[in-house]
Amino acid sequence: MKTTSGAFVLLSLVSCSLFAQRLQVRLVSSAYAWERQDTIGVSSRHLFGYQTVQLSLAGKDVAFYSYVQGFNDFTGPVKNDPLVRLYNFYLRWSNIANVADLSVGRQAVYAGAGNGTLDGGIATIKLFDTRLKMVGYYGLLPAPRQKAELIGDKKNNFMTGAQLTVSPVEFAQFSMSYMKKNIKPETYVGLRRDSLFNPYPVEIKPSATAEEYLSGDASLDYGGWVTGYARYDYDVLLEKMSRVQLFARVKPFESFAIKALQPLGLTAEYVQREPRLQFNSIFTAFAYNTLKEYEVGGEYAITPVWQVFAKYGSVSYGDEDSKRVTVGVNGSHVSASLTRNVGHAGELSAASASFGYPVFEKKLMATLMASYAQYRLSESSSKLTDALSVGLGLVFRPIPVLSLDAQGQWIQNKIYKNDMRLFVRASYLFSQQLGLF
Repeated sequence: MKTTSGAFVLLSLVSCSLFAQRLQVRLVSSAYAWERQDTIGVSSRHLFGYQTVQLSLAGKDVAFYSYVQGFNDFTGPVKNDPLVRLYNFYLRWSNIANVADLSVGRQAVYAGAGNGTLDGGIATIKLFDTRLKMVGYYGLLPAPRQKAELIGDKKNNFMTGAQLTVSPVEFAQFSMSYMKKNIKPETYVGLRRDSLFNPYPVEIKPSATAEEYLSGDASLDYGGWVTGYARYDYDVLLEKMSRVQLFARVKPFESFAIKALQPLGLTAEYVQREPRLQFNSIFTAFAYNTLKEYEVGGEYAITPVWQVFAKYGSVSYGDEDSKRVTVGVNGSHVSASLTRNVGHAGELSAASASFGYPVFEKKLMATLMASYAQYRLSESSSKLTDALSVGLGLVFRPIPVLSLDAQGQWIQNKIYKNDMRLFVRASYLFSQQLGLF
């Protein structure tokens, strides 16, 4: 197995610091079965199987993390060899000289404009009681389908970037970030047809594409009364704005009848974004519109258990727009909502509800979900189409470390007349304190 060798090197260097290690292993086995209508009168049955293993070994300052998933389609018409995906495999060394963190291996990046998975390193420096934080990262993009190996074309498949975060006061945070990514898909063979429609193989060599972004954001949370977020992304290669986002939530009043409950919350959000296109890709040659979206809403807590909400939003596609209204109620065991959409994106009226109630000291929970919709894809469509779905499930947790889940789904719409689906899942957590070093 080819994997990031830096993780093993760092592990051998700092393993002597792993005292009183906590070993945790989470095993998750799941299966998803359904029958799909491929064409009129022709259907295929599928049984997807997944096996996930999450393993961590954490000491005081040094920890190792891994996340592996195996997948197979047991009954599909086009069955492939079993696939193993390696999502995480890295070593993290924290509190180096009380100011720095370092992690090496395959890991996820969340740093403003930069997000994704890389085979490389992430370094973090924290100063002034973490009020100033600097993050830098560099690495290769993971191999296709998250294979447990390094990508072949290392020169044209990498991601690098940095983020600076400042917290001048406890209730506010500001950050600036930069990300550069080069992507070149693997060469593959495709079938093409000649003038007589005879198929022949052709080697396809995709061109290298790239992404490069600058981003700034600010967040505010003042005692739960006022919450705000603002973000601006700039596409360096296409030399234009990529996204603007503004969000605010205000809870203006305090309830005297219900202690510590702020019953009324008002929200507003505005998003303007361009399609995220990779530089030098064929999609940059097509015409597209800027999307502008806004939504305002209100939340009211009738009691600590029950809450009602309403939202109104609109999406502009240039010369056309689409509007939506949503109202609903949330409780400790039940939630329900009504939605109405009209405009360029079509017409939709929908209702949904979900219910879950624990019994036997919360060891067993039954769940029920149902939704019904009538929709019209365009104004030219004369007939409304119905869609109905129902889901019934059970969650059994006999002990805290073991969970057994099962859910049956029934769907009926224009394409699937009586579609049945079954999902089952078993999860087990092993946790043990060790003293290997």
